[in-house]
Amino acid sequence: MATDKSPAHPFREGVRINPWDHMERQAGRTPALETERAGAPVSQGSALDQVLTWLQDHHAALMADPQQSERSAVLAAIHEAVMSKNLRKLDADVLTEQVVDRLLGAGPLAPYFRDPAVTEIMVVGADVFVELEGRIQPAVSLGSDQIGVRVAQHLARHEGLEYQSSQPLMNFTWDQDGSRINIVHHSKAPSGVAISIRKRNQERVLDLPDLLQAGMFSEEAAALLVAALAGRLNVIFSGPPGAGKTSVVRAIAMKAILPTERVITLEDTEELRLPLPHLVALIGQVERPTVEERARGAVSLQDLFRNTLRMRYDRLIMGELRGPEALDFVEAAMSSEGGMMSTMHLRTPELLADRLYQISHKYQMDFPYDLIQKMVFGTIDLLVQVERDGQGHRHLTRVVEVERDGSMTDLFRWNPRTHRVETVGTLSAARQTWIHEHTRVPGGLRQQEEVTA
Repeated sequence: MATDKSPAHPFREGVRINPWDHMERQAGRTPALETERAGAPVSQGSALDQVLTWLQDHHAALMADPQQSERSAVLAAIHEAVMSKNLRKLDADVLTEQVVDRLLGAGPLAPYFRDPAVTEIMVVGADVFVELEGRIQPAVSLGSDQIGVRVAQHLARHEGLEYQSSQPLMNFTWDQDGSRINIVHHSKAPSGVAISIRKRNQERVLDLPDLLQAGMFSEEAAALLVAALAGRLNVIFSGPPGAGKTSVVRAIAMKAILPTERVITLEDTEELRLPLPHLVALIGQVERPTVEERARGAVSLQDLFRNTLRMRYDRLIMGELRGPEALDFVEAAMSSEGGMMSTMHLRTPELLADRLYQISHKYQMDFPYDLIQKMVFGTIDLLVQVERDGQGHRHLTRVVEVERDGSMTDLFRWNPRTHRVETVGTLSAARQTWIHEHTRVPGGLRQQEEVTA
């Protein structure tokens, strides 16, 4: 009988191997994710087990629920437990980090939270994948699907939630760094528990010069967007998920908004975190709260949006338009001074009115299509399409001016041959005049010049 000589599946064997590395090397490229980058996952070895047993024997009260205990007390107990092992300093530091990750952090996913080069962390059953430089790469195996479930339980419990089949879809923010976590219960996922983590890397917050250096857009496009927001045009940043829309919104907002302005942001998970002195950040928990959820204090983005109309804002920024709040956003833009921003998942800017019409019928709002078109053409000034190419590079592909007659004029376009954002049009005289009249800093067009300085 012939013996199967094929190599074992690198995940199922629990070995931290990237099965695509040899293909990268054969092609003459260095693998994007080396095994040393994020560090090994939390070990199941004897030293860790012994320390956890010691903590259970000597600090049972803290170990009953370490995440709800005083952090300093838990850290002191961990230090005491590790010291009892009489290890060398380097080994003691590594073991301490592992125990802290297990009890207070993200468990085996903690190394990837710490790695600023990793932008997404994804778990499917027992397998962990990460996004690095815009490309998804296999990272490590947790050993079994059950360990994947325990990781989901750990993440949820850390935020005071319970991983249970009665609530199969969970969406929350990791309070230690603001990363966005989505969990699908394994009862709804035949492939095993699905965990998707959109990281917020506090180590390196991208600002406008960073995005310019990365080639995400040209200096001319950046200057126009900053001037447009400073001059109170309404802008929607569109594109597929993970294209970098939020990063662009944040970078432009930080440059265009004055510190004296009152800014309100609305998101379902906190991602923008603008460093502005007068910022009111609001979070909506659910899309359409039930009576029971409302009784517990849950509110939707639409609830929050309607309340903001009574909150005397100068600027209103919404994280994403995907529910009934999208129509409220456009409607509010009809009566506001302008300078509103949001994002939306769109394949092309021309689909904005169609997407709003679809949302209207999905939520039984039944806006006529021609009315939605008139609202869009009368309130939205610019659409900025942001996309990610096959190599993982993120960049603007189009900056479009929405004309009053419904036509759309391209001002900037991505040229795939030159790999640059190129100027192809000029902002209309009417909107240039609006910017000049509504920029609160004297000489509003001077701000446009400062961006490229």
